[in-house]
Amino acid sequence: MKKDAHLKKRYSAGKSLIYVFFWLYWRLSKPFVVAFSEAHMGYGEGQFKVDGRQVYAKVTAFLKQLPPQVFEFFMLAVATVPLYVPPALPRNPLRRALVEFWYALKSAFGRFVFVLQGRKRRSLWIETMYRRLIQQAPEQADQVVKTIVSLQSFRTVLASAYLDEKRIWDALDYQPVHQRSFDPPTGPDLATPPPSPQGEMLKREARRPSEVAKKPPGKRTYCVIGSGAGGAVAAHRIQQLEPDARIVLIEAGPLTNNDDYARQQLTTAARLYMNAGVTLTQNQLIYLVQGRAVGGSTLVNNAVAFKPEGFWWDENIVDQWRSLGVNLDYPDLHAQYDPLLERLHVGPADEEPEIISQMSRTIRDGWTKLKEAGRIPPSDQVVPAPINTLKCIGCGRCNYACQYEAKQSMLNTLIPELVEKGGLLVPQAQVTKLLFDRDAPPMRVRAVRAVTPDGEVADIECDRCVVAPGAYASTKLLWKSGFTGAAAGVRTVGKRFSINAGTPLIGIFPEGTPQDGFNGQQVGYALEIQKERIIIETSFAPPGAVGQSLNVWGDEFQVRVRQLNRIAAAVPVLGTLAYGEIKRGLLGQSGFVVDFNLIEQDWIRFQRGLRVSAEAMFEMGAEEVFINRFNGQSLRRDAGPVAFEAYFSGLGPSDFIPVISGHLQGGNVIGPQPFSGVVDTNLKVYGMENCWVCDASVIPAPITLNIAFTVMALARYAAPRIVNDPS
Repeated sequence: MKKDAHLKKRYSAGKSLIYVFFWLYWRLSKPFVVAFSEAHMGYGEGQFKVDGRQVYAKVTAFLKQLPPQVFEFFMLAVATVPLYVPPALPRNPLRRALVEFWYALKSAFGRFVFVLQGRKRRSLWIETMYRRLIQQAPEQADQVVKTIVSLQSFRTVLASAYLDEKRIWDALDYQPVHQRSFDPPTGPDLATPPPSPQGEMLKREARRPSEVAKKPPGKRTYCVIGSGAGGAVAAHRIQQLEPDARIVLIEAGPLTNNDDYARQQLTTAARLYMNAGVTLTQNQLIYLVQGRAVGGSTLVNNAVAFKPEGFWWDENIVDQWRSLGVNLDYPDLHAQYDPLLERLHVGPADEEPEIISQMSRTIRDGWTKLKEAGRIPPSDQVVPAPINTLKCIGCGRCNYACQYEAKQSMLNTLIPELVEKGGLLVPQAQVTKLLFDRDAPPMRVRAVRAVTPDGEVADIECDRCVVAPGAYASTKLLWKSGFTGAAAGVRTVGKRFSINAGTPLIGIFPEGTPQDGFNGQQVGYALEIQKERIIIETSFAPPGAVGQSLNVWGDEFQVRVRQLNRIAAAVPVLGTLAYGEIKRGLLGQSGFVVDFNLIEQDWIRFQRGLRVSAEAMFEMGAEEVFINRFNGQSLRRDAGPVAFEAYFSGLGPSDFIPVISGHLQGGNVIGPQPFSGVVDTNLKVYGMENCWVCDASVIPAPITLNIAFTVMALARYAAPRIVNDPS
């Protein structure tokens, strides 16, 4: 303990120096950020005028809420914005390195020159920068440091800060509150909904690690790490099965209530997401998005809750997993969905027709027309999205956490029930290590070490340990605890990592045909492409989030902003055929990286999903569609079949299309033997006497469907096996 405290003190001192340096750099960069944001977003006029100072102030407020490592990552992105780009790069590696170094140096000092330019010169400068970067994109795709990614990260934050302003909302006729014929669970006051009584109760009952550290005699203590879909369900079900047990539910993120939630994306990202939503894979081409608060990702997901049926159960899960030797009691697992359906109020989104936006209906009708014309196979189904909500008013801010308690997240369903019946909730406690009472297998967890933001360190004793902080975090925790697998010489922890990957296709409809995507539930309908294992979801969000998908700059950015209420979005989501791993890495935050790359077949499947989405939108009258590729190119309705095929063909890493995943899977997969997986068919860790994993890291092959509901079913499946384990 003393050694750990000493190392922590030295580490914190070093981080503080870097932190202070970057804050000084940010303050000195204000003139550049102001000038760059205005020029990059086209200056604007009237209500759409870009106020660089206001953007800078909002980004500063965002930065103040970030953990140090995320703040430093963002500042590196700012520092490496490539203001100067060489016309061409030499083929010789040494000469190329020298040229890149020289232009990076010029860019660092070029900020002062940029600020001194007039509006037209700044606009031309940015145009030149983009044109040269677009030419060099294929070469950058293979580089370790990708300045294109730095620029993308910087510009998305600027766009969010600009578009999350009331004057912009008013100009777009965007209303963050939608009065319906019914009231949400919090009541009729939509502008300032009252605090949830359950949330207030949780805040009163929340404990610190030191308060729950010692386990009492004569009572079995379970430590459950992570309060999301896996952890909360496992804790709740264990309590039902063993009412006298002592359940300690530990969460690294904060405990919030509905009156804590902001209507701005940047504020929510900083408070409720892992790394503020900017966790990148090692190749910097895929964004991994996970919740980090009590309730986990169920607090900030879009409420979609597919129960796998038919093909999605028989072939996509059972047959695929069995082919890997994973022989669960599948009828038992499938039965675990049903108790959750009723408790979480899962039902079709269009059960409440008022909350379905015109945009969702437009895309649904486009898919239906294609199906009727035989351009979509009979096996592909257009279905209303199942969502776990109660009296949802369709405000479209699911990813910002629900102010109205309509989304039935773990925070306002199972966790309050757990605490009311004696469960102990410990928020803002980062579990850094599992402590064992013997090194040789079977190892036994005697306690988990938890650290609070204010420096409190406590070892929370337990009889049984359930690891469920999410695929990335659970892998890091096992590894940091000194466990990388039960088979000698074989690392299984961190292996077979996969994702459900998505990227939007955006359509622009003519004037006079508003789609009002802001005005409704985020996901209204879905198209199931079974053969390709793709689900395409209608999807929309408030202006700040949609602005991140605007792949243009300068005057064209302003054109796009004015079209936001005429935009429709469909997101093809696919369980990847590719697998990667979580491993140690110098460039990763917290010392780990996700080494993962999409393979060619995944990109081909994306092309299929994006094409179908474009066809559906053109069928319904869209004038133009675009993928969020770096070059800003779009496709006009009248472009013709050759141009249509060319636009979607050959997609790959060099297009720098932001691929996003909120569905991380694998890392601690179920395997038939210790050398092929981390956990057995009871989700018990091989080589450990009293430790189980109950999150998405156990999934041995990606399932395409939104994973939260399946993770909950897996946790319920594991719970009786944990309680009844004889060890």
